[in-house]
Amino acid sequence: IATMTETMINVADIRFTQEHVYDSFNSNDSRAGSVMTLIDAILHGTKTVRDMPLIRVAWKRGAYWCVDNRRLFVYKHCQLGEIPVIVMEWKSMREFELKWKNGLGSRAATSEGRRVGMIQRTDTPLCRSPVFEPSLSELTNLLDPSQQRKHDELIAANRRRRDKQASARSMAESKSAEVAAADALRGLLQLPSEGKPKADAAPDEDEEPPTKKRKKGAKKKAKAGAKKKSLDAAAVDSATTGKSSSGAAVSAAPGPTPGPVKLTVAMAEDSSDDEAYAVEVTAM
Repeated sequence: IATMTETMINVADIRFTQEHVYDSFNSNDSRAGSVMTLIDAILHGTKTVRDMPLIRVAWKRGAYWCVDNRRLFVYKHCQLGEIPVIVMEWKSMREFELKWKNGLGSRAATSEGRRVGMIQRTDTPLCRSPVFEPSLSELTNLLDPSQQRKHDELIAANRRRRDKQASARSMAESKSAEVAAADALRGLLQLPSEGKPKADAAPDEDEEPPTKKRKKGAKKKAKAGAKKKSLDAAAVDSATTGKSSSGAAVSAAPGPTPGPVKLTVAMAEDSSDDEAYAVEVTAM
């Protein structure tokens, strides 16, 4: 079973196996068309490489060699650049060896299969081409100079358009690669040192938010401060008036010398839930 793989290869890197090709695809059937007809269709965009069977190539002695030599001539002449081809194993099809031997004697003249002889057998005017090997060609009817100039301009215009498209594709691929690299870097920077990023722990439903906790703490501090100020004021007032803020009687213990003042506070029953009692307080 033959191994066949489709791939893209620059047509300039593919070589002719045969010494020469004809300007028509079938000498017995004019409906098969001519080489020139296919060239015009490709240059005017009415046909592409994909509209026909892909050419078959195989690797031998450091190069790809083709058995579909007439279509290879068309693609080389039109300067199509990279084209899809079918790559096969050399020994998988006998046609490779037979055609390669056919062109073996002319390798020096064809620059090792980079050019090919053209034998014209139709009346259709044929274009001049750098792919022809003059020493192996038989040409009888060519385009006039004006036709040849227009033909060459069309080839150049198509080549420029393809180069522009290839450049746009290359820029898009480069941009896509840059975006992917940037995304990968951002993802890497977000990882902790020991592995994947840990998901934030789900908050406890019964636990109060930090902001609420802070507000409650602030309120408690404010109440404690106000209570302390009230107690300090009450102590001062008791020392100067002899009464507590609750109306309880306060008495100072007499002393011969200035120093700590002992106050006795008698709490009335209506000032507390407990029974009446006396408290001795020392004011410094």
